[in-house]
Amino acid sequence: MDGAANMESFLIELVDIMEAILSNGNAEIEQERPVSYWANVTEQLDALGWDKAAHLSEDLSRVQIELYDTSQRKHVLTVSFPPGYPAVPLALEPLEVPECDTGQRSLSQQAAAEALSWNQESGLGAVIQQAQMQLDLFKDFWDVMQDIDERTWVIDPEKPTRADRMRRCALGNHCSLQITIDPLSPRCMPDTRLFGPTASIEPMRTKLYHNAGLWDENRMPRENLEVLLELPNGFPSPVTVTKDEMNIECGICYSFRFDGHIPDQLCSHSKCQQPFHRVCLYEWLRSIPTTRQSFNTLFGACPYCSETITTTAPKS
Repeated sequence: MDGAANMESFLIELVDIMEAILSNGNAEIEQERPVSYWANVTEQLDALGWDKAAHLSEDLSRVQIELYDTSQRKHVLTVSFPPGYPAVPLALEPLEVPECDTGQRSLSQQAAAEALSWNQESGLGAVIQQAQMQLDLFKDFWDVMQDIDERTWVIDPEKPTRADRMRRCALGNHCSLQITIDPLSPRCMPDTRLFGPTASIEPMRTKLYHNAGLWDENRMPRENLEVLLELPNGFPSPVTVTKDEMNIECGICYSFRFDGHIPDQLCSHSKCQQPFHRVCLYEWLRSIPTTRQSFNTLFGACPYCSETITTTAPKS
C-alpha cells in the first residue's frame, strides 16, 4: 500500500485486501468439516432420495422433507446435520403436533410420540419412519379438526395450526361455542364453553346437558354437537351464511379482529346486542363527555341503541 498514488487508490487496495482475507476465512470455516462429514451427509440423502427433499440448504446442512399422513395432509420435517455429524446426532425441529397429557397415553402412543428422540442416531431413514408413526398417531385428531374447519364458521384462532386443539365456532345471534378436542381421543365428547347473551346461551347449555347421552363416537364431534344443540341446519359456515348475516364485527371499528383480539363484549339490551371490542368501546366511551367513571369502569350509552352500557379498562 506504500505505492498507492492517492487516497482513492489506497482505499480501493484496502477493500481488495479485506475481501481476500474474508474469502480465505470462509474457506477455512468450510474446511473445518472433514471429508467424512460430507460423505455421510450425501450417503443419507442418497438413501432418502434427493427428490424427497423439498428444500435443501446450499451447504447440505439442513433439509426439509415433506411427509403425508394417511389423509394426504402435508407435514414438513426439518433435519439439520451438525458439524460433528455423524458423531453428533441429527438435530430435529419438532413436527407441528398437539400437546397431550402424557398420563393418558397408552404405551404404544407414548412410544410413537417419543420415537423421534430415540432414533436421531439411527440415520435419516429411521427418523422419517418414526416421524411417520407420530403422524399416524394424530391422524384421527386432524380428521376431526379438518371437519370442524370446513363445516363451521371458525372465529378463533384466525389461522389454526396442526398443533391447535381449540376452535371457537360462531352459532349466530351473537353466540359462539368453544370446542377443545382431546388429541388422543378426538371422538369423545370435548370440553365446550358457550359465549353470548345469557338469555341465548342458557337454553343451549341445557340442551348440551340433557342430550349428552346421544353422543355417538362413530360420528364426527361436529355432527354430535349439531345433534346435542338441536341445530337442524347444522353450524353456520361461510358456505351457508355471509359475514354480514353473522353480525360478528365490532360496531365501532367495523372489523372482526383488532390487534389480534375478537369482539368480546355485547350490548346487554335484548333488541341491540351489538358486539364490540372492549378496547374500542372503552376508548369510545372515554371520548363522550356524558360518560361517568367509577375506578376503572365506565358507564355510558351504547353507540347503537343509546341504552346504558358499561365496560372496564382492557387488560394491558
